[in-house]
Amino acid sequence: MKTQSYPAGNYNSLLLLLLILLFTGALNAQNKSVFSGNQPGKNSFTPTVPVHPSFISTGKFLGVSQPLRDIPPLTSDELKALKLKYSESLINEEDKERSYPFAETALPKGEDGAWQKEMGTQKLFRSPLLNFEGQVSSFFPSDDNGTVGRSHYMQTVNTTYAIYDKSGTLVAGPNNLNTLFGNKPGASRNDGDPVILYDEQADRWLVTEFSVPKDGTPNYILMAVSTTNDPTGTWYQYSFLAATMPDYPKFGVWRDGYYMGDNCGSGLTDTYVYERSKMLAGDSTAQVVGFVNTWRPGGTGGFRVVPPLDNDGEFAPEGSPGLYIAINDDASSGIKDQVWIYELAVNWTTPASSTFNRIQQIDVQPFSTNFGADDENIRQKGVSRKLDAIPMIIMNAPQYRNFGSYQTIVCCHTVNVDLKGRAGIRWYEFRKTTGNWEIRQQGTYSPDTNSRWMGSIVLNGSNTIGLGYSVSSLGEFPGIRYCGQSATAYIAGNSILDIAEDTILVGDASQSVYNRWGDYTSLSIDPTDDRTFWYTNQYATSSAPKTKIASFRIIDPLGVSTAAGGSGELVSIYPNPTRGVFRIVPSNKSGLTMNVVVEDEAGREILEKKFRGGNEYTIDLSQVAQGLYNIVIKADNWMETKKLVVSR
Repeated sequence: MKTQSYPAGNYNSLLLLLLILLFTGALNAQNKSVFSGNQPGKNSFTPTVPVHPSFISTGKFLGVSQPLRDIPPLTSDELKALKLKYSESLINEEDKERSYPFAETALPKGEDGAWQKEMGTQKLFRSPLLNFEGQVSSFFPSDDNGTVGRSHYMQTVNTTYAIYDKSGTLVAGPNNLNTLFGNKPGASRNDGDPVILYDEQADRWLVTEFSVPKDGTPNYILMAVSTTNDPTGTWYQYSFLAATMPDYPKFGVWRDGYYMGDNCGSGLTDTYVYERSKMLAGDSTAQVVGFVNTWRPGGTGGFRVVPPLDNDGEFAPEGSPGLYIAINDDASSGIKDQVWIYELAVNWTTPASSTFNRIQQIDVQPFSTNFGADDENIRQKGVSRKLDAIPMIIMNAPQYRNFGSYQTIVCCHTVNVDLKGRAGIRWYEFRKTTGNWEIRQQGTYSPDTNSRWMGSIVLNGSNTIGLGYSVSSLGEFPGIRYCGQSATAYIAGNSILDIAEDTILVGDASQSVYNRWGDYTSLSIDPTDDRTFWYTNQYATSSAPKTKIASFRIIDPLGVSTAAGGSGELVSIYPNPTRGVFRIVPSNKSGLTMNVVVEDEAGREILEKKFRGGNEYTIDLSQVAQGLYNIVIKADNWMETKKLVVSR
């Protein structure tokens, strides 16, 4: 045996490391056995050691699809045939059972401490801007989700896709999802659980679904990336082996990969990253790296997914690890009510050196996800059947944004607000300037006796938050609504959704046969203005679930939407009122490049101009009718909305 000597100082270092590890183990044991109350916003982090990959593989490049616009849509008979494929066996039986072994000691003991009991009073100018029918799903749940790009909106449901232009006109589909992947091994099935994301920085589209034969043959994640920014064109087709059955896969776009988390059970590979750069190029050597998340929240069993953050807008700083996020309910685990944040640092040159770690445990206002021991949770009008609230996880898709001097995370989940079965939506904004993530805002939205669940929340580039969700009660058929937070409230960081709730659909039926609802929805931001929200969700009919797609904007009630953390007006306009001609004068901002959009009271764009390098700019509205107009002014990292009166 070859021997090697070490300096004495290194022995001391090793001894210190051993003591730290022993102390860490003691802390872990203490956290598992002793429950203590929360101090919201504090970081009660228990140190952990990063894990290395449990799974490394190279995907199978299946080729390039034919243009989707050239594929005939499914006929009515083919759509009916999809219904015959549905089977209760597709549902993960483990998901139905929910365990809360620490319910007796769990907080809160009464009402949710972050409960917003009153609806916002600020009104939108016109909402929704668009509101049209999406696809009909033949499955329960529908897994309805969608996203908006520069010229299109694409929606996926179990188990079809459809593409619309921005006026709501269908331009491709509906067609089977696996049309995107062909009929090669691993891609011939059409099992569903789809996700659609728009990769803004690449100006491409990503569609995924799983292939789970349940007969002992391999499980796969199927992924397709559009070859251009036109989703009706061709797509690169990939099939990636999954280490185990990848139930409920959720994805996020990041600079160095497409990240995924799934619900496959404790001790199994459930966290993945796929090689984005090669997939965008149609490279046949794209890799996947997987990990066992040894810090899955909650107790044993049940439905547990730790989803990745989806990066909207500018990418995270170069070299930033991909982020994941989860909630931990003290009733399930005996540990505090917390939000946990994870990092995945991938090395595509040496994948085995990649790491995954839980980096923060953030105490939040106590919440309850305990609706009982099963998935009969949400009351409906006229039927005894209750719907699944899916309260154990962060809902699709938790959002990350990089604003330069600070970074944000916005996400939501469903809670039992009164411990009597009324569902509300707990939402958070986390912010990072330097060091750790910290809570900036948190609230639980439940302004009346209806349950609200199946939420999706995002922050746009104008400092306004949008939130879409389902609503139901004993006196209300399941419907679709949304609300939000104005830029004024956001800048104040007051944890209040002050934009009045609005309706996309008033339900006229309850879902009586199956209790699976959702299982997820999606709210996305239009990349052309970084301001308009697009939302899709399902609703009940006498037969199969149908879907709605709607868009809306939030106009700040005070007419000022400065950068978060800023104050004061950045531009002024005069004269106001005007007979038609008015001027825009930057406040100490001469030389800026500004984009100016003029909207009427209904939110319709009537004029757009770009200005560069001046001390003031003139716009002529002499040809428009008298009335009130919105002047939306945007430059770099700030935006203002002014009200202008045209009177003659």
